Amino acid sequence: MCAAFALTGHAAIDSGGGLADLGGGTNHSSIGAPLATGGSVAGLMEILYPPAPALEPAADTDSDGLPDSWEDENFGNLTATATADSDGDGTTNLMECLAGTDPGSAASVFRPTSHAAEGNLVLSVPTVSGRSYRVWGTANLKDPWTEHDTISGDGSTVEWLYQLNQSSRYFLRIEILIPQPK
Repeated sequence: MCAAFALTGHAAIDSGGGLADLGGGTNHSSIGAPLATGGSVAGLMEILYPPAPALEPAADTDSDGLPDSWEDENFGNLTATATADSDGDGTTNLMECLAGTDPGSAASVFRPTSHAAEGNLVLSVPTVSGRSYRVWGTANLKDPWTEHDTISGDGSTVEWLYQLNQSSRYFLRIEILIPQPK
């Protein structure tokens, strides 16, 4: 399981928008996914994945960047690769490992959604037990990002509300966090 390893180091992955440096702060799954508000508010949402695990050689005998235990659990063998998208959902196997989603099910994918309701931006975050999700936001990309909240994963979809005030656009980052072993 990806959560069982110290998350340090960098790996390049193709997240659908070209190669990204995983762990270097530019490790995005959906860069510029539009916020679906259904109203006059527009914006973008991006997903930040944690750094790829730095694996001991014994934990990754095929040297593909995926823990052997995770490959065995999810595929029954070691033939999967980190950059493949085994279920065709647009998320690589490494990203599925980091997000805690099922690489064999296109329905199991980390894809938050949003809409506007009663003056609020409503963010729906599908959570996984053993993960947390830090929500960042800004109304202007020239301004610093504000950390709004951290959502603890429990396997449910959590709705997070942000009062929009007078802003006609808003930008969100959802950062996936994996607890570090002690």
